[in-house]
Amino acid sequence: MQPSLECPICGVAAHLTCTRCKLVRYCNGEHQKQHWAKHKRCCKPFREEQNPELGRYLAATHDIQAKQIIFVEDPLVVGPKWFLTEHEKSATIVPCVGCYLPCRVDRHQCRNCRWPVCSAVCQHEDLECSILRLGNAPSAKSDYRHDALLVLKCLLLQRSQAERWKALLEMQTHEEERRGTELQQEAEQRIVGYLQQRFLRHLKANKKHESLLNEYESELLHRLCGIIETNYMAIELATGVELSGLFRQACMMEHACQPNCYFQFDPATHRIMVRAGCDIKKGDHLKITYTNILWGTQLRQHHLRMTKHFSCRCPRCEDPTEYGSYVSAMRCLGDVSKTCAGVQLPLEPLSDQTQWKCDTCPMLVDAGYVTEVQTHMTEEVERLLASNPTASQVELLLARLSQLLHPNHFHMFNLKHTLIQLYGHEPGLELATLSDLQLGRKQRLCEELQNVCRRLDPHSIKLAIYVSVILMEIAHTMEEQARRLPAEATTKLELARSHLLEAQEVLEKVQDSVAGKKLNDKLQQDLFDLDKLMLANSHHMQTVV
Repeated sequence: MQPSLECPICGVAAHLTCTRCKLVRYCNGEHQKQHWAKHKRCCKPFREEQNPELGRYLAATHDIQAKQIIFVEDPLVVGPKWFLTEHEKSATIVPCVGCYLPCRVDRHQCRNCRWPVCSAVCQHEDLECSILRLGNAPSAKSDYRHDALLVLKCLLLQRSQAERWKALLEMQTHEEERRGTELQQEAEQRIVGYLQQRFLRHLKANKKHESLLNEYESELLHRLCGIIETNYMAIELATGVELSGLFRQACMMEHACQPNCYFQFDPATHRIMVRAGCDIKKGDHLKITYTNILWGTQLRQHHLRMTKHFSCRCPRCEDPTEYGSYVSAMRCLGDVSKTCAGVQLPLEPLSDQTQWKCDTCPMLVDAGYVTEVQTHMTEEVERLLASNPTASQVELLLARLSQLLHPNHFHMFNLKHTLIQLYGHEPGLELATLSDLQLGRKQRLCEELQNVCRRLDPHSIKLAIYVSVILMEIAHTMEEQARRLPAEATTKLELARSHLLEAQEVLEKVQDSVAGKKLNDKLQQDLFDLDKLMLANSHHMQTVV
């Protein structure tokens, strides 16, 4: 993941870094001059631009190859996770205030501010500690607001990192859009009021503390909350702890529901590395996605409006079929006198009040009906998947939902993705015990899911985990088919291996995530087992001959 540490001319360890892209090192200035003719073609291959609709964004200055590093950037600030779940707000295991390792709130505390640390020797930033110890020692779990620490860390930049503070304040806030919303009210109660009442009010009360911070009024705190909500990026540590980081350049990358870039984080420095997820042409905008691309358009739009304060108008969102994936589509029920096999699609996909029209008959349904059905289905699917269901339970819900939803609907997708992992792994449904019909169903489900992924994310940029699981399950199916059909064993096993190698390439995009590492370990074991199987099959074929 790291940029090269060796001089590209002589190959020795180098310490001089290209000041423009910070990706290449040289042992001396002469070698940098010699390499420039080649390096200039990929040195910082983008520029910052701006327009009224998008604000600031990044555009490619020349063609960029897939997997090429586009830029590496240090964070302006990193802190605890911003949006906490209700469970996380009351958890007794929290990130250490110093190093973010998980720790118990009642085990070790900083000797000065009494905030939780992972050990008696772990320390955190002095200025931060000085502010935190202005308040009374926390007496309960509710006294620790770790999400508020991210705002405090931003606030402290005005004293510790003036240039970063300036860059932070230039970031988009959506202040007007936030005003009066639930997010602003939540920020007032949980973050702004908490920091003011517990710590910052003491700065005014005691003159000897006035020098700690210059500005800390509530209006500024709300502005920082808006900056965080609009721009933060989730950083997952190997421990499973999620942090939130703000990056001046990376945060300029615009949203698209079919992105062309992906990013990875250095676990030690939290530095971000942005790579091209596919070939990018000169002039193309550099795009990532801010939402779940497996959701349907209505749900993605709602999520973006609620959390990022804008509506997406990308080609996928404007297409009622969503690139032919139909992940939002409903089945047409016809009218009282006649059934219909058509599909209900939104007339105006960008409007949450749009009517839905059948592509076969004149039937129209209102947005309210669709929303009600979607909400009910969401509750049912989430309830089932949270209960570690059996294959038969998933099949039952699939059968019920198939009466109302398109086979590719995102709820159907999630259930099918769960099902392909149950067939072959659930006790009593191991691969060797599956009937030919069950094995064939597993294969068909994998192919259906693979088709949806190719339409939504043709380069497996955001769906790398999903795609890798599908490829691995296809390989498992082919291995079992090879066992049942000895005459086709060699071909089936070679196809299985090609799918595992494809999964290995896809997983490179998520090698910095806990789920990615875990799945890659499983993949390497699958490859090892398959190689042994292929060797045994080869030996058997030679013996037969």
